[in-house]
Amino acid sequence: MGGSQDPTSDSSEDPTDKMSVVLEGEVDRMLADGKGNRFVDDFARQWLQLHRLGMFAPDKGIYPTYDSWLEASMRSEPIEYFREMFVKNLSVDGFIDSNWTMANPRLCQFYGLPEPKTDGFHQVSLKPEDHRGGLLTMGAVLGLTSDGTRHRPVHRGVWLSEAIFGKTPPPPPANVPAIEPNPPESPKATIRQKLEAHATNANCAACHAKIDPLGLVWDNYDAIGQWRTHEKVAAGTGKDPLVNPAGAMPDGRAFKDATEFKRLLLEDRDKFARAFIEHLCTYGLRRVLTFDDQEGLKAIEAEAKKTGYRVKDIVRAVALSELTRKR
Repeated sequence: MGGSQDPTSDSSEDPTDKMSVVLEGEVDRMLADGKGNRFVDDFARQWLQLHRLGMFAPDKGIYPTYDSWLEASMRSEPIEYFREMFVKNLSVDGFIDSNWTMANPRLCQFYGLPEPKTDGFHQVSLKPEDHRGGLLTMGAVLGLTSDGTRHRPVHRGVWLSEAIFGKTPPPPPANVPAIEPNPPESPKATIRQKLEAHATNANCAACHAKIDPLGLVWDNYDAIGQWRTHEKVAAGTGKDPLVNPAGAMPDGRAFKDATEFKRLLLEDRDKFARAFIEHLCTYGLRRVLTFDDQEGLKAIEAEAKKTGYRVKDIVRAVALSELTRKR
């Protein structure tokens, strides 16, 4: 009969599927409009701990070229870099290494790059001899893990462990003596050499073995992120000592410098991508992740891996995940 319906067809629509389509549309709309800028600004600052930059004002006697414009430019670089990665939906590999950065005239001057003809931030090409590329060699990251007079390898190692590997090392034991300045009558020694002596303390050795190589690899960069081959030591006899950035990853893989270290990090892209996803989920859920979240994290990771861990795709996967829906 004309009004009958094919019993094999089902005109009803699954409400869950309909809700998913609506949610996907809303997420895509939000990712495309200007509101994404607020996310970029807030998340980048939180993830990279940029609030710490400038907590220890660099000593003007040691770093006379450091000024408020440079500090503001440094703070903006990783945010603008993240924005570029997000907008262009680039792979997370670019956070570890790249042949470009986002810089303004002040940063170009500081890094020794050709100065642009226009103000503001724009993409700048990098060469191997520039010793830059990715987040880890930016002035902001190197500066926020230093104090006003010297670089601090242990703090750099802790930052990298937290931001890149998503693991917070245990706090140091109580009453651990600080590293003393170089005595005027002794040969000039690098902070690395002093740390190696410091780490012979049985209470410190285990943690230092894991953390120190992650920070010492950046010893070619001083407290404000300037490239150098020798460590400037104020007191002591003899010439300023040569920097040694070599070391080994926690699993034993050796590296001779920051370039090789970044290559090893890229071999561990699944681990870094997982840590990046965890940071995004912590930001989005506004809470510390728990064991119960692990299955949800694995699902996001699997979805993000399908497209090569591209930044906007990862953000989208987090926004559409069961973890976010159950928040």
